[in-house]
Parts: sequence; C-alpha cells; structure tokens
Amino acid sequence: MFKDYCKVLGVEHDASDMEIKGAFRRRAKETHPEFNSTSDAEQQFILVNEAYDILIHHKTRELFEEDLNTYHNPETYTPFKHWIVVARERATVHARLPYKEFTRTKFYQSTHTSPYVMFIAEFAAAIVLIIIPYFLMIGEENRLLGVFSLFIALPAGIFFLVQALAGFAATKKFKAPGKKVKKSDPKTQKS
Repeated sequence: MFKDYCKVLGVEHDASDMEIKGAFRRRAKETHPEFNSTSDAEQQFILVNEAYDILIHHKTRELFEEDLNTYHNPETYTPFKHWIVVARERATVHARLPYKEFTRTKFYQSTHTSPYVMFIAEFAAAIVLIIIPYFLMIGEENRLLGVFSLFIALPAGIFFLVQALAGFAATKKFKAPGKKVKKSDPKTQKS
C-alpha cells in the first residue's frame, strides 16, 4: 500500500495550499538530517519532500486523493509514478544539503506564504489603484493626469488584484474528486 502523504505532513485531506506549505516548512526542519538524529533521518526528510511535491501540485494531488479513496495504488499509473520518481530524486538532493543551503533553494523559497491580512490589503490597494484614473479623468483640470495614470495606476491595480485573488485561492480548502452522479434521463423514468 502506498503512503498517505497527508499524514506524512500532518494535514487534513482538504488542506489548503497555505496549510500544506506551512506544514512542509515545519516538518522539513523537524526531519532534516541536521536536526534529526534518528538512523532513518534522511529517509524521513525525503518522504516529507516527496509528500509536499505531490500534494502541492493539483493534478498529482487529485490522482493521489482519487486513488486513496479507491484503495488503488497510484504508483501503478505511469504519469503519477513519474512524478513520484522526480519528487524523490529532488528530495534526495535536498537531503544531502545543509539545512541553511536547503532553505535557500528555489524549492524551499516557493513555500513562503503571506498572511491573509496581506491579501485583503492587496485587494483594497488594487481597487483604489483601478478607480483613481477614472476620478482623475472626471475632474476638468486633471484630465491629462488621469490619462497618464491609466498607464501607471491601472496596470499596478490589476497586478495587485491578481496577486490578491491568487492568495485567496491558496487559502481555499481542497475538494477531492468525488464520484460523479449520473442524472437520470426523464425519458427512461417510469411513472
């Protein structure tokens, strides 16, 4: 039977991306061979990295959750097996790095999360930056300034809006693929 990656990281099966990132950062420090003195410290660290790598990508996570619910081994599915092999190879390289070097890798750096309050602030800033050019164009003496602000404030506002929406999406709980329920055809129903 394959490993339950959610248990490895200590998260629920519906954990959001932010929860997975936070759990990975904690577990990576706990299991890194530099801080873990057990004989299988390197294997524990590799497993934590592998679990994070599979759970943070939505396609592999969907396969994992679907197969977990059906008690089917996803390692028999070639694309999933490929991602497990890639994750283990990357984790093996990371396990041999000193912890300080590991935290400087692009892989670890991608696990940083912003607080929820930051997403709200970005959203508010985005709305203000998107609205400002229009108010400046309404005023008769500031029309030229309003046109110029369209090229500065509006793109900045859109950027902040995209960042805020991506942050809100990262806080949403994961919905595991469920069984599809067939709708009954009214023509075939008996009265």
